[in-house]
Amino acid sequence: MKIKPVLTLLTALSLTSCGLWGPNYVKPNVDTPEQWRSKDKLSKADNDSNFKNEAWWLRFNDPKLDFLMYQALLHNNTIQQSIGNIIQAQANLEAIEYGWVPTLSLSPSYSTSAAFANNLNSQTSSATVGGNTGYTVGLIPNYTINILQQLRSEEFAKSSLLQATYTKNATRLAVLSQVAGGYFTLVQQTYLLQLQKDLTNDTLAAYKLAQDQYDNGYISLLTLQSYLQYYQTAKAQQPIIENNIIQSQNAIQVLINRNPGPIVNGVKFNEVKTDGIIPANLPSVVLQQRPDVMAAEEQLKAANANIGVATSTFFPSINLTGGVGSATSSLSSLFAPTDSFWQVRAAATFPFNLAAVAKIKGAKGAYYSAYYNYINTVRTAFQQVDNGLSAHQKITENYQEQLKFYASNKTTYDLSVASFNNGLYNKLQELNAKVQLDNAAITVANSKMQQLQSIVNLYQALAGGYNIKNTESAYSFADARDAN
Repeated sequence: MKIKPVLTLLTALSLTSCGLWGPNYVKPNVDTPEQWRSKDKLSKADNDSNFKNEAWWLRFNDPKLDFLMYQALLHNNTIQQSIGNIIQAQANLEAIEYGWVPTLSLSPSYSTSAAFANNLNSQTSSATVGGNTGYTVGLIPNYTINILQQLRSEEFAKSSLLQATYTKNATRLAVLSQVAGGYFTLVQQTYLLQLQKDLTNDTLAAYKLAQDQYDNGYISLLTLQSYLQYYQTAKAQQPIIENNIIQSQNAIQVLINRNPGPIVNGVKFNEVKTDGIIPANLPSVVLQQRPDVMAAEEQLKAANANIGVATSTFFPSINLTGGVGSATSSLSSLFAPTDSFWQVRAAATFPFNLAAVAKIKGAKGAYYSAYYNYINTVRTAFQQVDNGLSAHQKITENYQEQLKFYASNKTTYDLSVASFNNGLYNKLQELNAKVQLDNAAITVANSKMQQLQSIVNLYQALAGGYNIKNTESAYSFADARDAN
């Protein structure tokens, strides 16, 4: 329709002499660093802007993990809630855009008419009355609009829609991290339970041999008690690990929108690869891809536009009520006088609309809050990536050292077995070496889990994979509540 562009042009021509449009948006300067402070020698620079489209979990070659990740992207309840927020934001924008369209109301009325026929050739006059009665219905347009408020409201609604979209993407990113982290935890806990059972069995066997030596007077009661404590400590850890397995399974099931239940693992934990290349985007690229940063900026844009919405209260509304397609004199009287015409009207309104003044102050306060929320979001994004790069390298170095430690314990155990077979060690000494090896294996498993979690955290910090199977389409209820 032609109403919107005409009114927009007229408004734009008049805004050069007024301050009621509100402030123009200016992107905050966050002093983006050129490089990351922390260096990860295990990472490879990758400034591909399509990193958000990479299904990085495929690098682990675990079909079960792939299945769970895709199920979460398609069915996670929190993601679906975010889609609902997008639909609401879309509807809000549409409702505001309809503000340019006049409201047509039906106006029914009842009318009566009479026709009189006069006999001019007669001295007396007679009237033949013919009457028409009935109902008539007319369309009466009702079109009163505050142009400036309309424009700034649209700007606010568009930013709010983008904010809802980016927030949904940030939710997808978080869900991916939760599913991957939860799955690796489940696989590790399953493996850890077996290691803990081995440790429990070995400490029990060692305690029984120590009991025999105590009964024969070879060791003291204090030494025997230490063997008992090793066994009790190892056994006490089993129910904790079993509970962790159940909680990890249930957490993953909820993330993929299923009821609590068991999950069959895919690749064994000691077969999970952790030596894949980790990408490290530049800070500027991270800002372009992090959905939480983009959502924070759209929130700031919306807050900036909302100042204009609040300020536009003092801009006079234009009444276009009249025949369909015609305008009243309000439009011509608005722009025909001098440029200060409506400013005078606004000034006359200003002292008496204290509620509007308070709304402007509130809108500025919201902008102030959104400004520092954006700054904090950016700083946090930089922090998370830099921490992720440092953690990945340092934890990997720790993991490699733990592997060496395990290898050393394995050598000691092999030597103790050979010594026992040659009669140089007794069985208890061999079991002591086996217990040390069991503990080393548990330490390695925990270190590897930390490394896997550092990989997941780094991919989340770099905003990887959230655009896979991305959609704003809602599922159908198959009834009148469907949004699409």
